[in-house]
Amino acid sequence: MRAVVIHAHFYQPAREDPWLGAVPPEPSASPWRDWNHRIAAECYAPNASARLLGEDGRIWRIVNNYRSLSFNVGPTLHAWLAAHRPEVESRIRESDTGNAIAQAYHHIILPLAPDRDIRTQVLWGIEDFRFRFGRDPEGMWLPEMAVDLRVLDEMAKAGIRFVLLCPHQCSAVRAVQGPWRDTPKGARLDGTRPYRVELPSGKEIAVFFHQDALSRDMAFGTLLDNGDRLAETLLKNLPDDGENRILVVATDGETFGHHHRFGEMALARAFEVLSKIPGVTLPSPGAFLKSNPPAWEARIHENTSWSCLHGVERWRFDCGCRTGGEPGWNQRWREPLRKALDRLRDALDEIYEKECLRFALDPWDLRNGSVALSLGAGPAEQWVQENLKNLGDADRSAVLSLLESQRLRMAMYTSCAWFFNDVAGLETRLALGFALRALELGGGGLESPVGKRFLQDLAAAKGNRHELPDGKAVLEKTVLPKSRRMEDIAASSAILGVKGTFFAYEVSRTEQLLKGGELSLRLGETSVTDRRTRRSWRGSHAVLSAGGLDDTCRLSPQGNNEREALRQKFFRGSLEQLTGLLEQAFPLGPWGIDSLPPEQRDELARARSRKAELECLRKAMEILDDHRRLIVQLHAIGAPLPPFLASSASFSVQETLDEAVRNAPDALELLQVDSLLETILEDAHSMGLKPELSLLSPRVCQEIERLFREAATLGSNDPLNKALQAIERADSLAVELPLPALQESFWEVLVRKEHFPSPVLDALATRLGFSARR
Repeated sequence: MRAVVIHAHFYQPAREDPWLGAVPPEPSASPWRDWNHRIAAECYAPNASARLLGEDGRIWRIVNNYRSLSFNVGPTLHAWLAAHRPEVESRIRESDTGNAIAQAYHHIILPLAPDRDIRTQVLWGIEDFRFRFGRDPEGMWLPEMAVDLRVLDEMAKAGIRFVLLCPHQCSAVRAVQGPWRDTPKGARLDGTRPYRVELPSGKEIAVFFHQDALSRDMAFGTLLDNGDRLAETLLKNLPDDGENRILVVATDGETFGHHHRFGEMALARAFEVLSKIPGVTLPSPGAFLKSNPPAWEARIHENTSWSCLHGVERWRFDCGCRTGGEPGWNQRWREPLRKALDRLRDALDEIYEKECLRFALDPWDLRNGSVALSLGAGPAEQWVQENLKNLGDADRSAVLSLLESQRLRMAMYTSCAWFFNDVAGLETRLALGFALRALELGGGGLESPVGKRFLQDLAAAKGNRHELPDGKAVLEKTVLPKSRRMEDIAASSAILGVKGTFFAYEVSRTEQLLKGGELSLRLGETSVTDRRTRRSWRGSHAVLSAGGLDDTCRLSPQGNNEREALRQKFFRGSLEQLTGLLEQAFPLGPWGIDSLPPEQRDELARARSRKAELECLRKAMEILDDHRRLIVQLHAIGAPLPPFLASSASFSVQETLDEAVRNAPDALELLQVDSLLETILEDAHSMGLKPELSLLSPRVCQEIERLFREAATLGSNDPLNKALQAIERADSLAVELPLPALQESFWEVLVRKEHFPSPVLDALATRLGFSARR
C-alpha cells in the first residue's frame, strides 16, 4: 500500500468581543465584513465545492475536498461557521468518514501551560469534536505542533491515538527492541511510517512525521500552482518498495484558496489524479494506523514547534523571529506579557478554586465538563441542570460567571498573541480583551488588588510604538474603552429599541412613547440578562430625542416614580426643565449614539438618514415628473443633462426600480417581457440612465437555486426550463448573477442527469460554464 495524506489545519483565532460575544466589523477585511467572512468566502466554502476543469477549461465536476483531506477545524472557528455559514459547516461535517481529527480547544501553546490547563484543553477539544461529528476523535492537532511528553500523555489518557509532528521534532528512532539512532533536525528519519512514543504514564501514542520540505513548498512555494504537478511531486517522494508506506504533508487549511488563490482547485485535481493510480490510496492517518501499527519507536524533542526553529521560545521570549514590523523593532515584550498573564491566571485560579469549594463543587472537574456551555443553548441548559441544580439563582449565576472567567482566561493564551511584531498588534489586543473580561468576572476588575497588579505587570511589556508604548497603555487606550457593563447593554438596547436577543443578552422592555413634533421621549422598564452568566440588570430607562442622532438615554436602577411629572414637563415645560427632571429621576448616564456598538450605530444612522433621503426623493420625483419630456429630448439629441436634473432623475429612477424589486412577490416575474421592471428600464434608457440592478441579482439567484433544487428532488423538467429562461432573460437585461452559487446548485442536478433530457441540460451547462464532457 502506498498512502498519501494531505492534512489541512483549519483555524482562526477567536475574534469575538468578549462583552458582546460577536465578531466586530474589521475594515481591513474589506469588502467583507470581517476576516472570518472573507476567509470563509475564499477558502472554507470553495473547498466544499471545488471545481475540476476539463480539457476545454470548463467545469467537469464539483467535488468536496474535505472528503479526501485529513483535517481539523478549530473549535472556535467551527462554532463561528455553524452560526454564520451553516451550509459550509454542514458540508464539512458530512465529509467526515474518519478523516477529521480534533484540536486542543483554544490553540494555546500547551507545553507552556500548567497540567490542569492542558487537561481541560484536551478534554474540551474532544468533547467539541464529539458534538460536531458524533464520534470520538482518533487524532488531535497540537496548536503550532508545540509538544512535550506531558501534553502527549494527557492526550493518550483521554483516548487520542495519534498526532502529527515535524521531522525536526524527532530526536531518535529505533525498530522495536533495536538500538536507538539519532535523527538530528530530522536527518535520517524515514517519515513514511508511523512511530510509537512511550509516555511517562506507561501509555503510548502514535506519531506521523510530515514531509517538511513538501509541506513548506505547498504553503509558501509554487506546489499549488498546478494540481498535476502536486500529485506527481507527492508520488516521487513516496517509496514504491513493496512495503506499506504513508506520505504525510500538512499545512494551514487556509493555504487552499485564501493564501493561494484557486489552491482548492489544484488540491481537487491532485486528489483526482492520485485516486486513479493503482496501488495508491488516500486514507486517513487513523485508517492507515489500524492496518499498519507502528513497528518503530521514536523519541521527541520536547518544547519544539512547527512554525519556529526556536520552539516554544517564540511564545515566551524575544527569540529573534517575527513576521515584519519596522526597522529597529524588537519583541522583548513577549516575556513580560506572558508573565503578566501567568500572574493573572494564578490569581484568578485561586479565587475560582476558593469560590467553587464554598459551593461544594470540585473546581477542576467542573471546568473540564463545562465546554457544554459553549456548544449552544440546548447543551448548555442540560449541563447546568445536571451540574448546578442544587444552587439558587444567585449562586448559579456566580458559578457561571466564574466558569466564563475561566474560559476567557484560557482564551487569553491564544498563540497568535505572541506570534507577531508588537504588543499593540490586533491579536495581542484580542488577548488582552479576554484577560480584562476574565478579570471583571472572576477577579474584581481593574480596581481590585489583582487588577492593579495586572496593570503594573503589563507596564513592563515595552512595545515599539510611541503612542502605545507598553501593554498597560494598549489595554487602557484600545481595550478598556470597548468594555461594557450591564448598564451599557441596557442603555444601548433602549436607544435602539431592541427586544429579545441582543448579542449575548436577552432583553425585555415595556415603554410608553411621548411625542411632540421632532421631540420624543420613551419611558419604560428594561431587563437585561447575560445568557452566559445569567447575571441580570433591571431598572427604568428614559430615551430623549430631538431628531437627528442626538438620542440620550438615562437609567435608574430603582424604578421610575416621576412618570406623570415627566409627562407634564414634556408637553408643558421647557426642554431645560425636562432634562433637569430626567437627570434627577434617572441618575445613571447619559448614553448617546456614540456609546452603541459600531455596526448598530451605523445601522441606526442609516435608518435616520433614510427619512431625510425619502424627503429628498419626493422632491426629486416632482422634478422628474415636471421635466421628464425635456430630459428625454436632451438625451435624444446628445446634449448633456444639467447636473441637478441628472441627479434628480437618476435618484428617482433608482428608487422606483429598487422599490419594485423589494415589493415583487416573485423576482422571476420581474424578468418577464412587458414586466414592470422592463417598463422602468425602458424609461431610464430613454433618459440615458443606467440604474443599478444589484438588489435584483440575489433574489433572482435564490429563485433559480430553488428551481434547481426542485428539479433535483422531483426529477421534473419544468423547473429546468424556467431556470434557463430566467438566466437568458437576466443576461439580456444585464443582471449579473452570482455564477459560483448557481454552478453549485446546478451540479446537484447534473449528478442526477439521467432524469432529464439532454437539450435543456446542455443549454444550462453552457450558460453556467460546464464542460460538454461531464
